[in-house]
Amino acid sequence: MKDLVRAAELEAAMLPDPECPLTGAEMRPHLTVPIDWRRPADTRPWTIWWTDHAGFGQVHPRPEPHEVASFYDIDAYYTHAERERFDDATEARQVGLAGRILSSLAYRFENGAEPTPAWWRSILPENARFGLEVGCGDGDRMRTYGPFLKSVHGVEPDPRAVRVALRRGLDVHEGTAEHLPEAVKGRLYDLVVFTHVLEHTLDPVLSLCNAGALLSETGVLSIEVPNNASEGARRMGKAWRWLDAPRHLNFFTAESLQACAEAAGLRVRAVLYRGYVRQFTPDWIVDEARITAMLDGRHMTQADVRRQLWHSARLLASTAMAHPSRKYDSVRILCTRA
Repeated sequence: MKDLVRAAELEAAMLPDPECPLTGAEMRPHLTVPIDWRRPADTRPWTIWWTDHAGFGQVHPRPEPHEVASFYDIDAYYTHAERERFDDATEARQVGLAGRILSSLAYRFENGAEPTPAWWRSILPENARFGLEVGCGDGDRMRTYGPFLKSVHGVEPDPRAVRVALRRGLDVHEGTAEHLPEAVKGRLYDLVVFTHVLEHTLDPVLSLCNAGALLSETGVLSIEVPNNASEGARRMGKAWRWLDAPRHLNFFTAESLQACAEAAGLRVRAVLYRGYVRQFTPDWIVDEARITAMLDGRHMTQADVRRQLWHSARLLASTAMAHPSRKYDSVRILCTRA
């Protein structure tokens, strides 16, 4: 595996340096993920390029559009309602008392902007009627803010998730952020939602341009992505749970997310953060231990949960009182038409 990573690094060194799509600055190799831990049979390494100037990263070389669907051909992916799940009780036993203490302590320092039904209602413009979620998965989130709107529509590239959403009675159409289906283009929307979607797109600026074109005069666009400036991302590197290459192709900080929105002609109205306690829950701790094992060439059953618990304890100690940009695993911006 180390030979494959080295070969990928040498190949990256021989290619022309890619340019940041937000600033035009040259990017540099940042880190190489040796395999896709969710699909270990695919042994290709993935190199993430980075620009410090923009605080932005991308997988290069970019995959072809026809390749992207295969990255999601896994039963355990979270957009699939039929997905496999690890047993919660087993994970709780694996982290034991130490894990429960960490979760309890982290809860005391959680002040993130969680997207509760009340939060969604608070950001809607007066007399809001229509909503659109791009990358809606199987539609769970649509049912959170849907009661506050006359109608809600969804777009989702995964046909399995679309089928589940339709069975639930939701109005969801197959498509992507770059190529929205005609069925959703017939009106303007008072709320457009991108939640952990922009990092998956081949062209994030085009994706937001498309969304902005469908915003009403007073409409709000909510965009949330993993926060690659977080301390958790820095400490875990290629094994960070939210890195997830190659499904994630773009890697944002608060600054680069705002720059992306502005490049798409949007006006950023607010910057918010969320996701602290979940970094200390059993599923997160055990998942990062599994990812570390897989990237090190071991089977996930050989995950060193005890070592991961020590990592989590150090992370809690260094972030409990930290600035939100370092503390939370996700960043969200609210935008309007410029």
